[in-house]
Amino acid sequence: MKIKILIFSVWGCCFFTGAPAQKIKNDFFALHNIIRGDSAYDTFDKQVELIKNAGFDGIEINQTQSFDGMKAALDKHRFTGAYFYVRVELKEPYIDKRLEEYIRQLRGSKTIIAPFIIADAARFKPSTHGADTLAVRLLTQISDWAKASGLEVALYPHYGFYVERTDHALALIRQINRKNVGLTFNLCHWLATTSAAERTQLKPHLKELQPYLKMMTVCGANDVITQQKTIWDDYILPLGTGSFDTYGLIRYAVKALKFNGPIGVQCYNIKGNKPQLVQTTIKVWRGYTSRLEREQ
Repeated sequence: MKIKILIFSVWGCCFFTGAPAQKIKNDFFALHNIIRGDSAYDTFDKQVELIKNAGFDGIEINQTQSFDGMKAALDKHRFTGAYFYVRVELKEPYIDKRLEEYIRQLRGSKTIIAPFIIADAARFKPSTHGADTLAVRLLTQISDWAKASGLEVALYPHYGFYVERTDHALALIRQINRKNVGLTFNLCHWLATTSAAERTQLKPHLKELQPYLKMMTVCGANDVITQQKTIWDDYILPLGTGSFDTYGLIRYAVKALKFNGPIGVQCYNIKGNKPQLVQTTIKVWRGYTSRLEREQ
């Protein structure tokens, strides 16, 4: 009788616990600036080894001038280039002539091609017809190269550049209308380009972006309209710090919107011990994922 009661109790406990916890499958990667500039980890080889051993799933390839060195280090350590950050300029020659070959070398990887677009502010105002037409043409060319290598493209909105807002990026990729072309949501750049009123609409805006969202970058941040001389002193802080609810943002994207793409950590302008920043950042991320997996 005691055995039967015990079996029933165990079965009942399992039955009534509800659905199993959702496993968080998003890759977590570091932007190169988490370690770039460190005096000890002063080569791509050392940097990639550190980031991999810390437990990250990938690291950024930062622009074409870094490609050869970073690609060699990634291959040596059998590690992932999370995304390839590439410059597109609205004047000739528009795109680095090496880019097509570099994208070809990434064939079969999970690397996302992430163009940022700059322009002469005196000639092109954001969302002007002629500039947008040129931007669409250039992004379509990159899309062709990426598609041939089985890769995706995520337009990267960046404060102060031609495409700095997510709504502008969304308008461009809707014009392109290709399956392998989407955008990045960058928390720091979104904060830098939004009003207090717009910030109250973050969830509806993310829902609008969701069909096109290829990756996200996050950080600690203060939810203020900054008065700092350097705006990143409010909008880029170590993960897990600041008044902005970064965990809530990740939770909404992953749980409510079912976003399963890569999530990166932005560390530009963060001062202090960079190797320690690497370790504390992965610890915070693991705390986030553990909490997400416990919550229903």
